[in-house]
Amino acid sequence: MTVLEKVQDIVKAASDKTSEVIETSRLKAGIAEEKRGIVEQEAKLGAIYYELYKAGEVLTPDAVNICMTIDKYSARAQEKEEALRKISEANAAKRAAKSQAPSENEVICQECGCANPGDAKFCSECGAKIEEIIDAEAVEVEEETPEEKRHCANCGAELAPGKKFCNECGTKAEDESKTADAEELE
Repeated sequence: MTVLEKVQDIVKAASDKTSEVIETSRLKAGIAEEKRGIVEQEAKLGAIYYELYKAGEVLTPDAVNICMTIDKYSARAQEKEEALRKISEANAAKRAAKSQAPSENEVICQECGCANPGDAKFCSECGAKIEEIIDAEAVEVEEETPEEKRHCANCGAELAPGKKFCNECGTKAEDESKTADAEELE
């Protein structure tokens, strides 16, 4: 056998193997599709039997046991949905209690419910970005006394007293007591 014949045999074997792999893959995909169809039809049949069970029809003991198990799962799911609803309501109540009614020149943080100055870009309580709200009328804000003013270490923006984050850049504000201690050391 010549070298050319050996190469031709190798190419033919590879081609046959590729065809075999393609056909095997096609058949496996077809089998999976048929099995999905079976599962779908079984689910429909189960739904019909469950409806018969709920309507009080007489079913086989196995079918009744399965329907009773479905009832247990359903009851537990409803209990968990109720617990989730209670948690959501409690969180909403906490956010509502935490937030004060905003004045005309304030915006409410969507994350924590804290009132912030109307031009704030970040919440001074939690640091979350505040969505921009376009106000039809510009409202002037009263100036604070000089001893109350603090400034952001990152961007230099003025910080409201007692706030934890900068409204302009979202940087955590330095603790007032630490700032006062640092000033005393200078």
